[in-house]
Amino acid sequence: MDKSYAESIASDIMNMLESAREQGLDMQSGFQNDAFTSPDFKFGYIFYPREVLLGVPNLPQSIRKKLKKSNIMATVDVEGKKIGIHLICSLPIEFAEIKSAEDILSGINNKGLMDYKEQVASILAEDLNQKTPTESTEQ
Repeated sequence: MDKSYAESIASDIMNMLESAREQGLDMQSGFQNDAFTSPDFKFGYIFYPREVLLGVPNLPQSIRKKLKKSNIMATVDVEGKKIGIHLICSLPIEFAEIKSAEDILSGINNKGLMDYKEQVASILAEDLNQKTPTESTEQ
């Protein structure tokens, strides 16, 4: 696992949780946060308790097995279509009980986080390549 990346994500998630608390959201009902949006793609996070996620039809068994009391999934949308949902953190405590980024780090799902990182990097690289003008070799 890329420890600095995990620490950065944990810090971002902690900021999202603190913002949700400040807004008075019922955190155990679940909520979403769009971390980054552009005209072509969007990266976000879904915060849901286990009982809500178990009610999602067609949720893969591999993910169901990893669910704990509080779960954080990273989402990737391209051109308005969801192309990736990654379970990046599962914790045995309620969202309201999470006090620090270290709490989040303790529940990081390494595979989910790395899959998310690779998908985001691929999309950003492709976007950059499309926007970078190619130089003509003709003279």
